[in-house]
Amino acid sequence: MQDITFIDGGSLPTPEGLTREWVKTAAENRDEDEKLFSLVRETFQKKINVGVHVPTYPQFRDMIGQFLDIIKDEKNCYEPYVVKDEYAKILELEIIDEVAKQYREETGETLEVRVCIAGPTDLYLQAFGAAPFADAYHIIALDIENFIKQAFKAAKNFKIRVIALDEPSLGMNDRIQFSDSDIISALTLASTYARKQGADVEIHLHSPLKYKLVCETPVNVIGFEYAATPSYIDLLDKKILENSNTYIRLGVSRTDISSLIGMVNETYGVNAWKEKEYMQKIVTDLENPELVKKRLENAFSILGDRIKYASPDCGLAFWPDQDIAFRLLENTAKGINAFNAEMKNQK
Repeated sequence: MQDITFIDGGSLPTPEGLTREWVKTAAENRDEDEKLFSLVRETFQKKINVGVHVPTYPQFRDMIGQFLDIIKDEKNCYEPYVVKDEYAKILELEIIDEVAKQYREETGETLEVRVCIAGPTDLYLQAFGAAPFADAYHIIALDIENFIKQAFKAAKNFKIRVIALDEPSLGMNDRIQFSDSDIISALTLASTYARKQGADVEIHLHSPLKYKLVCETPVNVIGFEYAATPSYIDLLDKKILENSNTYIRLGVSRTDISSLIGMVNETYGVNAWKEKEYMQKIVTDLENPELVKKRLENAFSILGDRIKYASPDCGLAFWPDQDIAFRLLENTAKGINAFNAEMKNQK
């Protein structure tokens, strides 16, 4: 079997002294580029250093707002919600290109990168609410395709291995009133270009309830939060995945930080929000490499080689600080690498 590839969700907490609001303003106004660029490049390099095989550009901005703010601004559009090419850009990709260039100079290899973009359903719900206007839904999907096209143009010194559509609402939000055929059409519009470029297209779901619908689109990787909810795997039929040539991105480390801290508080009789030294228990006692490896083993016994990628369940934006977030990424890398090594030894 092929090694399972470690990808990350993208988002991280900002370093002490900086806020997500500052990053948003700096990215929009472009008046503190040196500080912003240093933040993004240093964080991206740290992801590489702790062992993420295919890192996502660092996300310090709101996933939906990052794209919807551009799409809703009339000066950025040919007509309402039809974004112009020159504005359909992800600034962070331009920033990390310098890190990728240095990586290639030092290793002789081209860095592979995951690019995360808000999906058409979540963007639509934020822009228009629950009323199902199919034409507007498809315009949003075409905007996403445009962002993807510009992302490939920005990849001068790195290769885009995965385009990830962030769609947590699918299977979780009962406000969605679109028909299955409309959802299939929107996901097809948003994903076809990337697939033609040879990239995998992942859909990041919280629950795989709608996975059969996804299997009818060019999206070929389904990601879901297995670590926190192992029973989600029972929703999947391996034969359906095989017949549609669809793979899984498995969440193998938990990211629901409030629940994890609650477990620490209950175990040790403390308030870890105040007694910060107990925060480390999350990455020493709870989400350690051995547990990550065990989760992969359990899931592999059910889905086998349908598992192509593994990652934390979701992003880490609201974790207490960068140190503990990177410790989780490092533990995840160690667990995945140990699993891959064990599988090789069994051959």
